[in-house]
Amino acid sequence: MMNRMTNAVRSRVPEVAGAALLAIVAMTIWIGTRYLNQADWVRHTLEVETALSDTWSLLQDAEIGQRSFVLTGEEAYLTLYTNAREKMPVALDRLHALVADNPAQVSALEAARPLITQRLAFADETIQIRVSDGPEAAKTKVTEGHGRRLTEDLRLRFASMRNVEQKLLAERESATLWTATVFAIATGLALLATVAALAAWIFNTRRIGLELAGAYRMLQESVAERDPAEQQIRQMQKVEAVGQLTGGIAHDFNNMLAVIMSGIGLAQKRFARGEGGVEEMLSGALDGANRAATLVRRLLAFSRQQPLAPKPIDANKFVAGISELISRAIGEAINVETILGGGLWMTHADPVQLESALLNLCVNARDAMPEGGRLTVETANCHLDDRYSRLHPGVPAGQYVLIAVTDTGTGMTPEVLAKAFDPFFTTKDQSKGTGLGLSQVYGFVKQSGGHVKVYSELGEGTTVKIYLPRHYGADTDRPEVERKVAESTGTETVLLVEDEARVLDLTAASLRELGYTVLEARSAQEALDKLKNDVAVDLLLTDIVMPEMNGRRLADEAVALRPELKVMFMTGFTKNAVVHNGVLDPGVHFLAKPFSLEELSIKIREVLETHRS
Repeated sequence: MMNRMTNAVRSRVPEVAGAALLAIVAMTIWIGTRYLNQADWVRHTLEVETALSDTWSLLQDAEIGQRSFVLTGEEAYLTLYTNAREKMPVALDRLHALVADNPAQVSALEAARPLITQRLAFADETIQIRVSDGPEAAKTKVTEGHGRRLTEDLRLRFASMRNVEQKLLAERESATLWTATVFAIATGLALLATVAALAAWIFNTRRIGLELAGAYRMLQESVAERDPAEQQIRQMQKVEAVGQLTGGIAHDFNNMLAVIMSGIGLAQKRFARGEGGVEEMLSGALDGANRAATLVRRLLAFSRQQPLAPKPIDANKFVAGISELISRAIGEAINVETILGGGLWMTHADPVQLESALLNLCVNARDAMPEGGRLTVETANCHLDDRYSRLHPGVPAGQYVLIAVTDTGTGMTPEVLAKAFDPFFTTKDQSKGTGLGLSQVYGFVKQSGGHVKVYSELGEGTTVKIYLPRHYGADTDRPEVERKVAESTGTETVLLVEDEARVLDLTAASLRELGYTVLEARSAQEALDKLKNDVAVDLLLTDIVMPEMNGRRLADEAVALRPELKVMFMTGFTKNAVVHNGVLDPGVHFLAKPFSLEELSIKIREVLETHRS
């Protein structure tokens, strides 16, 4: 009787484990939702504090402008006052909307409104006296102290409202930490129980296998029991197959448990340190729990996956279709231009994710241009050859559709550029970014079989290039013409100027592969020194953006030294963006990075042969 009960319990281990994981998922969803709600309230409190500070700053600006104008009579100070006065109603309305959930704060704000009106009216009065009766009369009015008393009263009221919000912030942060702790403890206990159940199941499976192996040996000794023995053998084979499957599933399940437990642990540590990204850690843990629950439910069936939903996309129509959305997202201070390549190939990607990626890049570009600028979105056909593929492991050679986003913003230093795709890395304030934008773009493009490359120069701007594989579907079903590298070689001498050592070495090697004699220079000044010697040079191939002297100035001085010298520029920025940024004049010879050996050879021959003819 006891053995039958034990075997029954052992046989129900998968259902018990599945029920436990389903309970984990339900608990994770409930606590995770609760945590996110509490985190939203924390952010809301921070927004209220910011709005209070902004409103008080406007009051201070108005007072400074009023007093400065009374003392000096300069119109610039009056402009400061006028701007602050015009922005005040909007700031008060925004603050009122934010504190609408708190009746006490609403009452405090409504009590402060008439005082603000009186203070601004007093400022208007003193300004009018200064204009009509002169500085002394205005000073006399100011020294009566009425404006100072109003300002002091308002200062105390705003300080009291800030104290209320800070107390709320402390309470909400404490509640959020408590929720995360409960979540971690409960999930950890449930996961340990589930791991124990799965371990018991695996152990039981192995025990059954051993028992069946013993039974098989016994069946071999009794020919009279041949039929029962054959049945036992078949059963043993089934159990062995189940055992192999169980071992593989247990391996995957342990990996998922590692994701869940690591996500929870990181979330606790990040929250304790006051760092951002906690929601992403919990989201990862929740995703791991869901995947683990799904795995248990599918122990007796085959699993399914939920990939992206890619569709054939005409990138020109796609970019044109979201251009208005991009313009709304980045505002009127930035001039947006779309340049659509002719004869563009089709690509294959998830349109929703592609739209999200492009908007992400455009918003990043907007944040890099706080004073306004130009945003260029381009499309083009391109080919990444075997040489480029070898230099960028994981990027298959072939034909791609390029979508490039270029800004004229602040650019990035090499140190920042090296970490651009790292999750949670950001140079923005915490209120403006989580550091996930570029990493999300990178993940989507890689999932789509594409490639992402960023070019940036500090003070010049940034170009992000997305390469999506060309789509060969029914709508573009025509025989593919094999691309062959043109044997456009030469024997001329090329002076190569590039400040990036790795790019210099690789480009020089490519030129020598094509038969050219190469003189290398790591700076514009070094190139000019070589040109001042008697060495023969047929072509100057120079980078555009370099320290101390850019490629445009170098070309001008080089041609002044040698009027017959041919010049070709290269840069990581897209061609149209560089032209619009004013770096190059129309009609110059240009080669965009990255370029293939074929593109390099054809362009050099084009420059040399054009000038020769």
